[in-house]
Amino acid sequence: MNKLPYAEIQSGLQTGDLILFSGQYEISKKVEKLEGSPWSHVAMAVRLPEFQYPLLWESTALTDLPDETYQDHIPGPKLVKLEDRLRSYGSDVVPYVPPRYAVRPLVMDRTTEMLDALRHLFTEIHGLPNPGQWEMIWEVALGRLFHIRSQQDNYTCSELVAESYIRMGLLSQDSVVNGFMPKDFSSDGNLELLKGRFGEEIEISLDPEKEPV
Repeated sequence: MNKLPYAEIQSGLQTGDLILFSGQYEISKKVEKLEGSPWSHVAMAVRLPEFQYPLLWESTALTDLPDETYQDHIPGPKLVKLEDRLRSYGSDVVPYVPPRYAVRPLVMDRTTEMLDALRHLFTEIHGLPNPGQWEMIWEVALGRLFHIRSQQDNYTCSELVAESYIRMGLLSQDSVVNGFMPKDFSSDGNLELLKGRFGEEIEISLDPEKEPV
């Protein structure tokens, strides 16, 4: 996997590009071990004309960053400044170990209809919670093993990305969103898009000058 500085990547980020996270949180390590994957959190880059910087559409229990549109600090689905999330993720874990991040570009022409559908979703599910650990495990098991849809009264990170892709017309309406896990959205997954394709997964370096050679 190639590795590039965030400063070189950010200007080219587009709505729908996937952002993958490793983590040092207890639940992060459990998810990574269960999946056999370095990735335990997935989110989506978003470009809105009223913001000069890329946003991150994610569902998380973290409340340290404000939602950029609602200016609140609540768990669940939110739009935050992407660079701020990359620089703050895991900073409350002691000892701090810098996470790994990667971007998986979505290669396709974005349409006004896609962005309109996302804007509607931002409003529709704002305020819904991020599930607790055992609730998350149960709902993922229902979706992944038995293809049973959850009530969607909460959103894991993977559910949020899957639902967003459905609204954008990239995944089938029949997709069981609670059956997805972060690995599914990585290059090690088998995600089949209805249109478009993914580009090469690129690891993100926040501060390359501080990294060992």
